Amino acid sequence: MQTPEQALARIGVQLARVKDVVITHLHDDHAGTLPDFSAARFHLQSSEMAFATGPAMLDADERWAFSADHVCDMVRLLYDDRLVFHDEDAGIAPGITLHRLPGHTAGLQVVCVPNRRDFVVLASDTSHFYENFARRSPFPICYSESDMLKSFERLEKLADSEDHIIPGHDPLVRALYSPPSGELDGWACRLHEPPAKSLRSMGLGFA
Repeated sequence: MQTPEQALARIGVQLARVKDVVITHLHDDHAGTLPDFSAARFHLQSSEMAFATGPAMLDADERWAFSADHVCDMVRLLYDDRLVFHDEDAGIAPGITLHRLPGHTAGLQVVCVPNRRDFVVLASDTSHFYENFARRSPFPICYSESDMLKSFERLEKLADSEDHIIPGHDPLVRALYSPPSGELDGWACRLHEPPAKSLRSMGLGFA
């Protein structure tokens, strides 16, 4: 286990030089150590902040995946003028766009990033595993199964192919994409290169 600071240091990135951080959603495995990014502004869907600080959190089954400390850190960033709210789709840098795809949470957003193979869609927990979107099988942790199914359809429209989608928690990603170096094997992947095998050949292609 490594903190973002430790992981980024392994690829030569210092947190003090990071200017923008996209928070896909506020679950505790995606929103920790925010104060460590001392020079950054943060990008979040307004619907996610409303979800994490509103009546939905009265439900213990809904709030268990959130950390009150992490949510409070985000509120502090808001009061420090370091939080940028987005509603649905937005561009944050040349070619880099955010898109709200709810289901797992109310304001989850994915990131489309240009590279040498057109655009890669960093799906985060819109689809935990490849099989979630390929088989239209919602992950059990979701506030709205119907929204998650609609988001699978939107995910397919955003991507040039199934091989351009990177799910949030699938260990298969590390098998399909090579590391930048041997010492980073298992920690970082070269997503700008095509996968070692197509998802369609593995029975995980779009219908």
